[in-house]
Amino acid sequence: MKRNTICFFIVLMLAGLTCLSAQMTKQQLQEMYVSYLRGEGYNPSVDSDGDVNFTAQGQSFYIDVMAEDLQSFRIVLSDFLPMGSDRLKALETAASEIATTKAISFNLASNNRLAINSFIFIARPEDFKTHLKRMVDNILTARKDFLARM
Repeated sequence: MKRNTICFFIVLMLAGLTCLSAQMTKQQLQEMYVSYLRGEGYNPSVDSDGDVNFTAQGQSFYIDVMAEDLQSFRIVLSDFLPMGSDRLKALETAASEIATTKAISFNLASNNRLAINSFIFIARPEDFKTHLKRMVDNILTARKDFLARM
C-alpha cells in the first residue's frame, strides 16, 4: 500500500511539472526564443503575426510560435523561391529533397513562392535550443541542393 502511494505521488509530481510547462503564453514563448537567439548572435524580432524572425547565413527564417502546442517546434525559410513556369520540376525536386533530408518539408505559400520548413516534436518548449542549429542547417542544405537540381 505504501509503495502504491509513493508511486501515485511521483506520478502527480511529474504531471504537475508538465502542467507548469504547458502554461506558457505566446508572449513567454516569444521572449524565450528572442532571448536565446540574441545570445547566439542572431538579431531576432517579433513580427505582427507574432512569429520570431531571424537571419542565419544570409537567409530569413521565422519561428512559428505555437502556444497551443508546446510540444511542437517549427522554423521556416520563407519565400525562398518564386514558382516559375516549371512547377512540375520544382515539385519533383522538392519531393526528392524531402526524401533525402531529415525533418524538412516544402510548402507553396499564398504568394506562389516555395518555403522550406522543419518541424519536430519536443518534450518541453525550451528543448528547441538543442535542435535549432541542426534544423537551420538541414533547411539550408535542402535549399542549396534544391537550387542545384533545378
